[in-house]
Amino acid sequence: MPRFDMRTFILIFGAALIGAAWAIYNRGLVPLLPLEGQLRAQTWVIFATPFATFWGWFIARRAERVAAAAICFCIYFFSPFVAARYESCAVVWPQYGPAGCFTATGAARDLAAAGQHAVYFQAIVIVHILAALAVALQRALSRSRMSVRLSHPQEEPT
Repeated sequence: MPRFDMRTFILIFGAALIGAAWAIYNRGLVPLLPLEGQLRAQTWVIFATPFATFWGWFIARRAERVAAAAICFCIYFFSPFVAARYESCAVVWPQYGPAGCFTATGAARDLAAAGQHAVYFQAIVIVHILAALAVALQRALSRSRMSVRLSHPQEEPT
């Protein structure tokens, strides 16, 4: 059984929770802002958690910065698709049933827009938190691949 690295877990998931708090805060600002401000706030909702997750991972394991950037970018890039699919299913399910998730796309678009995509912006934060939890657990349960370089050979005195 691998050893659980609590420091790595706390840094990655803690940073993700800070990003999620920023995303939720910005989501709450949307109704109060003019159109230009709404776009900026909604962008933060989509961007904050993966961005914070990257920085937590970067601080926890500097040697994995390239992997951290790639995986956090994938979370950022693909989670809107998952959240959009969830939103379309959630808004059409009561009227069209489970088949409506794939057949009633026009109705889903209209219902989601009427609700100002509230389900989408809630779902994306949840998807980000779940992805960050998975990353934090996976990294906390695996050994770091950081290479150790000695400044001098073992046999020679300094």
